[in-house]
Amino acid sequence: MTPSLVRDALKTAVNITGLRVYDTIPDGLMPPALVVGQLSIDWDLVFARGADSATVGLILIAGRMSDRAAQDYLDGLLTATGSNSIKTKIEADQTLNGTVTSVRCVSATPVAVTVSGVEMLSYRFTVELWG
Repeated sequence: MTPSLVRDALKTAVNITGLRVYDTIPDGLMPPALVVGQLSIDWDLVFARGADSATVGLILIAGRMSDRAAQDYLDGLLTATGSNSIKTKIEADQTLNGTVTSVRCVSATPVAVTVSGVEMLSYRFTVELWG
């Protein structure tokens, strides 16, 4: 499992109209945006080199906390199914274009994110990877 290839595959998988997706942490961004974080990796879970696992956080920044349109947009991305579901997009190809053996988006948790001094409506998606 190569972290840069996994991040690139996640960026490609989350193809949603109007959502900017970054596979590296940007210096600045314009919401709505999704930032793929760094992988936390556990090696050698099964015998010597039998299996590795990793988790990665994806930070979704929808817009200003007070922006009703940002909340409406966010609600569509948080659903478990549907054409704009981040979970559905990530899990559509279980191998993420051959970069892992299996992928599962396990949770979405509200988080505090400030962009240019403004508090943003944001969620952290946790993704489990096996490979």
